[in-house]
Amino acid sequence: MPEEEKRERIIVTVNDENLSMIESVVAALESAGMKVEQVLTITGIITGDVAQSKLEGLKSVPGVVDVEIDTEMQAI
Repeated sequence: MPEEEKRERIIVTVNDENLSMIESVVAALESAGMKVEQVLTITGIITGDVAQSKLEGLKSVPGVVDVEIDTEMQAI
């Protein structure tokens, strides 16, 4: 059985012009391999995870401004 590819938790930012059609951006991200967990429509933020090999491809989805790896904050 092939080894499961490492997935990255990510935060995707949608540009302001595409906020009214954020659901179509979500659908395109899912088609590109992202597992969407949360959609914050007002702010244009979409969170979820994706296989590392598909991370770069999400940046070319129409309406996407930025794709960041969600680095969890740790209390010291």
